[in-house]
Amino acid sequence: MCCRPAVERAFAEMKASGAPDRHALEAALIIHRFHHPEVPFQDALTEVSRWTVGRLVH
Repeated sequence: MCCRPAVERAFAEMKASGAPDRHALEAALIIHRFHHPEVPFQDALTEVSRWTVGRLVH
């Protein structure tokens, strides 16, 4: 997806600023949802989790 670099950058920059994983993931998810509002929330969360933290979030 074309938004992957923006999603990964948002996550990395949030983490670099000292934000917890959850907040960084939420920021990355917001960017993904902005670019792809048609993707169901759970699918978006799964994809963003794979791109950023490398694991599924339950």
